[in-house]
Amino acid sequence: MALKINNIYGVICMKGEVSGSQEQEVKSYFKALLNIQDTVIINLCEVKQGRQRLTKILEGLRSNLNEEQSLDYYSYPGPAVEKLYQKLNNPENFYQAAA
Repeated sequence: MALKINNIYGVICMKGEVSGSQEQEVKSYFKALLNIQDTVIINLCEVKQGRQRLTKILEGLRSNLNEEQSLDYYSYPGPAVEKLYQKLNNPENFYQAAA
């Protein structure tokens, strides 16, 4: 699936696969976006392939921001977080609800 980028209520939602040939285009897109606005929020939940490559690009851009700018991104929780969430929501752990 090709990479799709949509702006939904101010959040940049990315969907699909990030290939090596798209790295420069993605980097240029977010550089241009940061020239227009100071705050960028990105949802990576639907990125199926190339997430590590993409986060490396975003971290590189984040390191070059000035004090007034912010670049934040989020993704789905990792397996360790999902396991902890299941453990916390286990009905056998009813005593935690009282805490």
